[in-house]
Amino acid sequence: MNKVKLAFLALSVSLAALFAFSCSQPEDEGGDGPNIDTKGKTVEELLADGINSLKAEQWDEAVAYYDEAYKKDNNDTRTVVYSVLANLAKISTDPKVVALIKNNLGFTEYPNKLNALFSDDWMKKYPDYEYDYGRYDSVFLPAIKTPDWVKGEGSVYNDALLSGNVFGSEAWAISLLANLLDRNASGVNNTLDEVIDGVFGVSFNEAVNRLKKLENKKEDRISLDPYFIEKLDLEDVFDEYDKIGWAEVNAVVSATLLVKASLEWLQTYDLNTDLNWLKHSWKDESTFASKLNSVSPNNLPFNNNFFKARSGKSMENVKASYVKAIEGLQESYKSIINSDLYPTKVKESYNTINGGFDKLIAAINGGGKFYIPENPTEGTWPTEKTGDVVGTIDFGKFFAPGYFSLDKIFEVSGGKPVFYRGYEVEVPVPYCYYDYDEEEYCSFYYDYDFEYEKLTNSSLIANRDDEYYSGLFLKLEVSYIRGIVDADDIDDDEFEYVPILPSGELAKVVFEKYYP
Repeated sequence: MNKVKLAFLALSVSLAALFAFSCSQPEDEGGDGPNIDTKGKTVEELLADGINSLKAEQWDEAVAYYDEAYKKDNNDTRTVVYSVLANLAKISTDPKVVALIKNNLGFTEYPNKLNALFSDDWMKKYPDYEYDYGRYDSVFLPAIKTPDWVKGEGSVYNDALLSGNVFGSEAWAISLLANLLDRNASGVNNTLDEVIDGVFGVSFNEAVNRLKKLENKKEDRISLDPYFIEKLDLEDVFDEYDKIGWAEVNAVVSATLLVKASLEWLQTYDLNTDLNWLKHSWKDESTFASKLNSVSPNNLPFNNNFFKARSGKSMENVKASYVKAIEGLQESYKSIINSDLYPTKVKESYNTINGGFDKLIAAINGGGKFYIPENPTEGTWPTEKTGDVVGTIDFGKFFAPGYFSLDKIFEVSGGKPVFYRGYEVEVPVPYCYYDYDEEEYCSFYYDYDFEYEKLTNSSLIANRDDEYYSGLFLKLEVSYIRGIVDADDIDDDEFEYVPILPSGELAKVVFEKYYP
């Protein structure tokens, strides 16, 4: 499978459509599935039929055969493992996920069958530019519908298609962004809710429930067929020589639960803000500035509830999800070290790593600090800041509702953001060298650095006539952020100032929205 298709499969399986979009409903949705012959067949025959279907690239048939094998004998380790992994792969074509991708991402085609997902049939061939050699090339991307409002005369979109300099992939990205705005003009709270509900819905829960059948048979392991590994894109996790059982599959499921917990954490923040001012023909900076001028200051971040704590979403539920995922990984590791299949080195590190799991769970539940050692495989897991600790996470703050609110992580004055003008300056850098006669010569060269000044007047950011770059910046409250995550290799100066916009008319309007 090529990288483009892998990327979109991963998108639909995990984060699926963190920002998403509206087209026709999927064909054949809610059908009875593939017509397969299972009458009188043994488990061995059904599993073999599943592999044969994979070889014939009949993905839906393969999943159906694995499901039938599970129904035939749901205490067989083989049927459980194959059906669990097949159902996880099936998430990408779950009806809710299909609708989410099409309705929220603007794809005109998205298959509700694995057969179609693994083919190019639902993708469109776009002309693209080959930068390495200067020949026109092509790229397969999902066919996408572009909202009419972004296609006005002289717009960036039309220029991208007609100028001869930009082709498919970049024009397609503009269409994707326009669709995100078109269908999420008030923010992405609802979309994120749908992602969690869709991706971690029926297929995921079915896989989790089936895996429970092996909890009393943790010593049983099987080898996966290489075709199965390849076609489900599991090469980074397993190979044909690995012995797979409850512990290994549970680790995959638990890692997926960590993704869910992280999305639920993000869900506790309000991600709604008015984006309607971006729904216009993207022509030039003046157009953007004019549209932003019409937006009430109360509808802008810092002044509204954007990224503050979201009503009705509990951090306690998020903590429980994280703990469940971590306990799953812990249980898998405990089972792994009891197996003769793993080397002594893995078993020797168990006490340290398991102690780390215990400390992590305690820190989450108790709102304490978790210390990350330089070597997480030896010794006793640290309970305080010592010389071999390279990072610290304060989970009491991490799970504090609204801890990362904009007015807390950025410098503000009276609740309003404090803006800075950042600009490039030339800095002479001296250097010396010796010639063949060992005589020293000193000179200098010019490098560039940034300086920042607090903005008090919009005219300071209103033009681009500076000799070097200048822009509108916000200042991070580094000490506040370090209160939650402290790592030795983080240079405060590298991320203290955050660029927002280059100097110009739009930057001037942004400043004046907060300081009229």
